Amino acid sequence: MTGYVRMRTEDTEQQAVIQWVRLCSEKWPALKLLHHIPNGGCRNKGEAAKLKRMGVLAGVPDLHLPVARAGYNGLYIEMKYGDGRLLASQKEFLIIAAHFNNYCAVCYTAEDAIAVLQNYLDHRVAFRFENLAILKEGKQIGTVK
Repeated sequence: MTGYVRMRTEDTEQQAVIQWVRLCSEKWPALKLLHHIPNGGCRNKGEAAKLKRMGVLAGVPDLHLPVARAGYNGLYIEMKYGDGRLLASQKEFLIIAAHFNNYCAVCYTAEDAIAVLQNYLDHRVAFRFENLAILKEGKQIGTVK
């Protein structure tokens, strides 16, 4: 065998986005500010309590780009894959962030997240997808409600 195929998951999709970001940060220098917010994961009770005291907030999306474009203050992307659904805390965060003029999207593939990033960074006023869009395989399949 010359290689192996990894099963696609939310993690592998997000890793593909970050790989693209690293390759394209010369074209779009703002991408150097894109970061992952590690809210999830397994932690022991003591570590979880400490992080909560330090300000970890349930529902914060996976990726944040703190760069203003096309009238928005910043961009949040929540990554999902397959049949993944938003938690109530994630919906609440996205709705509040959108209320405060952030562009928010839920993306089920790396390709969708990359399309959102490209669209956002190209300064387009008329976005291809509406704010609070849920995207899967290049199509808007709903909105966060």
